[in-house]
Amino acid sequence: MPRRLRQLKLAAFIALRIARSKRSATLSLVTLISIVGIACGVMALTVVLAVTDGFQQAFQDRILGIFPHLVVTRTSSAFRDYEDVLLTIRATPGVVGATPLTGDEMMVANGPFRAGATVQGIDLASIGSVLDLDTLVRRDDAHGGDPLAGLGEDPELVVDGDRRTLRAPVEGASLTLIEPGGGRAPLVLIDERTSPDADHFRVKALDLRADRARPIELVPTDGAVKTVYELAAPIRLDGGDLAAPAPRWGRELEVPHGTFTLAPTGESLRLHPERAYSIVLWHASPGEVRSLLMVEQPTATFGERQALARVVDLRPLGETRPLAWHGRDAPLATTRPGEFTGFTAVPARLPGVLLGQTLARKLEAEIGDELTFVTPLRGLDNKMVGPFGMLPSSARFTLVGVFEAGFHDHDSRLALTNIAVAQRFMNRGKLVRSLAVRTASLTALDQTKAALQRALDPYPLEDLLQRAWELDRKLTTLVGPDYDPRLSPPSPDAPFISGLRNVMQTVNLMRFSGAEAATQNRFQIFDWREKNVNLFSALELQKIVLTIFFFIIILVGSFVVVGSQTMIVHEKTPDIAILKAMGGTSGLVRLVFTLQGLFVAVVGLIAGLAIGLGFVAIIEAVDYQLEASIYLIDHLPAAVDVGELTLVALGTLTCTLLTTQISAGRAAAKTPVTGLRQVD
Repeated sequence: MPRRLRQLKLAAFIALRIARSKRSATLSLVTLISIVGIACGVMALTVVLAVTDGFQQAFQDRILGIFPHLVVTRTSSAFRDYEDVLLTIRATPGVVGATPLTGDEMMVANGPFRAGATVQGIDLASIGSVLDLDTLVRRDDAHGGDPLAGLGEDPELVVDGDRRTLRAPVEGASLTLIEPGGGRAPLVLIDERTSPDADHFRVKALDLRADRARPIELVPTDGAVKTVYELAAPIRLDGGDLAAPAPRWGRELEVPHGTFTLAPTGESLRLHPERAYSIVLWHASPGEVRSLLMVEQPTATFGERQALARVVDLRPLGETRPLAWHGRDAPLATTRPGEFTGFTAVPARLPGVLLGQTLARKLEAEIGDELTFVTPLRGLDNKMVGPFGMLPSSARFTLVGVFEAGFHDHDSRLALTNIAVAQRFMNRGKLVRSLAVRTASLTALDQTKAALQRALDPYPLEDLLQRAWELDRKLTTLVGPDYDPRLSPPSPDAPFISGLRNVMQTVNLMRFSGAEAATQNRFQIFDWREKNVNLFSALELQKIVLTIFFFIIILVGSFVVVGSQTMIVHEKTPDIAILKAMGGTSGLVRLVFTLQGLFVAVVGLIAGLAIGLGFVAIIEAVDYQLEASIYLIDHLPAAVDVGELTLVALGTLTCTLLTTQISAGRAAAKTPVTGLRQVD
């Protein structure tokens, strides 16, 4: 071992002397050219990898700024009953948050300016658990306030003695004002008003009971309807207090008309088609549950900057003083205990909307401007059809803020508004397009996605038992004595064809007949990579092509080293002969020129990496601007990946090590006699 170490030290000493030859300016120049060739290739490849990685990282950051990690959609039917699905998603390991989203293509106008936009409805209560909108919305010191708060539509109900004043409702909203009595504060609940289909009625319930252990149900009694409809199930709160959940309307159901019994009061109700009903249950006294059935007038309308409001007075019947209700400064109604009113128009404000920066610039819209959104898709369920077909509808919004995702597709087309406003505008009820999900880690995205798929679409035990029984029956048939006659006898003329036919018969027998049923999932789950697969595939392909192209430069540089070493071998032939005559072996000579080539490669590699990283630092410092409509981002990014630089270094050294064996082999093949003949 010491002998080999001494041999290595000797070879390294000779290699360094050759590389920095003081006797020959030509050798020094050739070595310098070799170093420059390697350095140029490494520098170019370093910059290219940094820029392509920067694009990938920038696209990922921009996309994930406004796009969720996972998106859950239904494979069929409308996505209406999504509350239970949200609870399942949030309880899945690896999930941080989930929120419902709507999305519709519309035309938006600001005076004479027009642009196409994707209007997305967001749930303000849960959107922060999935998307970091707070970091994307630009703050405007001139207008102040929180732009996201401007998307809210919760009105204010001011109590002043026996006077209640409703302030700041949103245009188009249907509100129910409830006076619960007993010293409790009045409630303001937002209704869902959609017209029922033919021969059906719509019904929803509000459960104000202190004890909500038993759900509100409509039990059919006339035989025409068989289904028991659950209007307001017990509210489940994750770690919350089930005894006092926040009051809210239960889901709105569309039910065939008929006679029903209302549980838990036992009242008989005759509900007529093409009408909408609201049922309120509350405790009038300890142990006594009372109900109130309200029929909604289909003729209630509102104009511009108006909302609809009705009052339900649930005070104990012993109360005699009336309550005066006002909408801002206009009188709304006067009620006494046990009374309720129909919907009445009240003054309202326009709903708020957030626009992407590029979209707002295209529309020349400023905060506070009134924008008009137009869609031809409202009323696809034949509720908004005019004399010449389906009519487009429009709604006005107030621009409350501008967000900058940094990704051109989002900044130039996306508009965000309250999900309730979007659902009301499209006249579809509580329908969502998808459920957005945020995971705890992007590295474990596939595992979380698989766990979510299992939670949403579990394989039933009875189906598993059925498939197992079918498999057992088929195996019994296959190995049974009665199966042999089914096989075609081998044909002497075509033994291969007859054997293939037998194999196909066996495969058909063993085929899993329930495979199609087993894969028909109710939900589809997409991750952010699948939604942007074309973009990232193009970037990956571009990265591979550019890497190959610039690695060729390194390969050319390594052959420059071979060329320079060939010249050195030719000039150093006498020295090689003397070295061999003194006892040096061919292996020592090969090692000398191999180390000399590696020395040139290492110096070129270090120089190339240093210059390349310097260019990367300059790119980051200069912040070179790009045309976002072409490149999708607005500046030239750069990101250094240490792992990729390590691969560049290893590739450069390996390439040089292999190519230098050509010249090193020629040097090792020199004999002392051949070299000594050239000695003067």
